[in-house]
Amino acid sequence: MATDLTSIFGSELIVSIGAYQVDRQYSGFAGADGLTSMHLGGRGSMLVVRGRLRSTNGYDTARAAVAAAFAALKALTYSEAADYSFKGETFLSIVWEKIEPIPNNRGQIYLWTSAGQVILDFIAYGRALI
Repeated sequence: MATDLTSIFGSELIVSIGAYQVDRQYSGFAGADGLTSMHLGGRGSMLVVRGRLRSTNGYDTARAAVAAAFAALKALTYSEAADYSFKGETFLSIVWEKIEPIPNNRGQIYLWTSAGQVILDFIAYGRALI
């Protein structure tokens, strides 16, 4: 059974699937015209999840809560391949390769809003193994 992405990353998500990535090795030989390539299979498609974590209750407490939630997300990079779903679509055998924060235009990762919230935007890259 597939795990819903909103149960892991929260409800403020944008999920997209990237193009299938092919592994090729290129080589050229002295005196030969052109370039040869060898197809080595594929690396699967990228699953890109862009989301937002937010918390309230004063800056220090909210920042600690968002930092703990983000640390839990980064721990996914050590997990085994699993199936995930989002809005009725299932993504099979996904391993998380990179999860990183997205700084705002001032370079801040943790944004304190006038509404008293700490916000952290992130992007996660998963690879479909099949």
